[in-house]
Amino acid sequence: MSPYTLAPALQRLFDDLAGELKVLDDQGLRRRLISIDRIDGPRVQIGDREVISWCSNDYLGLATHPRLAEAAARAAAEWGVGARASRLLAGTTCWHTRLEASLATWFGSEAAIVYPSGYQANLGTLGALCSSRDMIVVDRLAHASLVDAARATRATLRVFRHNDSAHVAELLSRAGGARRRFIVTEGVFSMEGDRAPLAELAELAESYDAMVYVDDAHGAFVVGENGRGAPEAAGLSQACFLYMGTLGKALGCQGGFVVGPTPLIEFLRNQARTFIYTTALAVPVAAAAHAALDLLVEEPGRRAILHQRAARLHDRLAPPPVSGPPSVDPSTRRSPLWPRRMAGQTGGGASHIIPIIVGETREALRVAKVLWDRGCWAPAIRPPTVPEGTARVRLSITALHTDAHIEQLTDALTDALNP
Repeated sequence: MSPYTLAPALQRLFDDLAGELKVLDDQGLRRRLISIDRIDGPRVQIGDREVISWCSNDYLGLATHPRLAEAAARAAAEWGVGARASRLLAGTTCWHTRLEASLATWFGSEAAIVYPSGYQANLGTLGALCSSRDMIVVDRLAHASLVDAARATRATLRVFRHNDSAHVAELLSRAGGARRRFIVTEGVFSMEGDRAPLAELAELAESYDAMVYVDDAHGAFVVGENGRGAPEAAGLSQACFLYMGTLGKALGCQGGFVVGPTPLIEFLRNQARTFIYTTALAVPVAAAAHAALDLLVEEPGRRAILHQRAARLHDRLAPPPVSGPPSVDPSTRRSPLWPRRMAGQTGGGASHIIPIIVGETREALRVAKVLWDRGCWAPAIRPPTVPEGTARVRLSITALHTDAHIEQLTDALTDALNP
């Protein structure tokens, strides 16, 4: 066979994949990468278009902060770019240990472990703690990494209705002889913007001899009086939970982490496969994340600015008072400006994540296109990221957005949702 000829099996595979991509195209579900040419706060240059981004998770506006860039540059000049090895070999530097110590201090814990990504943090942590002898009950709208992690453990897996504590109790009551019982949820839900009822879940965990695992990727450093995340916002300590967060959202960096007692962290360092068998977080990123934590101590007002901006956007989206909850017009499947599911229903103020749920995939694509044409970048979120019939544009506000940006967005939304 010529070295330039595909093996028959490979040719069949590639033909099959082309057909499957065609199906995604026909359903409006094929995703394509968009390359950004320049970033200036919330303004991004994409090709010849400059638009305001409403899809960034850089909630506190730290990703382009000069302090973080300088910390990363100094670390790169001194240490190089890559970490060169896994953490248990030669990949742990003083920047990794400083970052983990600072994370533990921030959350009032004994220790912390940092993974190269939040996805790896969930897979590694749940994979190390759970086995086929255990039971996991997970929120129906939990992030894919939590679902993947739960499945990989081979524990008995049950799914509970979103934020439905009564359903959790029902499932736990049938846990039988499970060695360990885990309630798995997000702190702030990435596609809904609402918060888990952590106080109720903590009480259920105590009643049913269970533990609550909280993925607080979108709540850590953002919510709570001091930025300690969804548990603090619920009036609870991280010590009540198995607590995971990320460095790639509010801190503007990259990576995931778990904080907790020293025995937990030491166990994960020895048993979490996604920690053991991967190259360590790049040293410049670790240094930048450490600088971000220092910056948040010095500038706690960043959270207040974010919350003010979020409240402003919520106010602009809200319709005049009417009796009864907002609803979706069943004949058009379009939502009013006020989203069908609103943050704050489980406690707390206006969320920095706002879903505008429009229902059908192609309608979400149409709304996103109108926004794009009006200079607002908020891509359509479609199944399987969200359940069928709940396609949406997901708005995420940052501390760098201005009142003028908010006015531009709400004017565009009015046009998009009322063609």
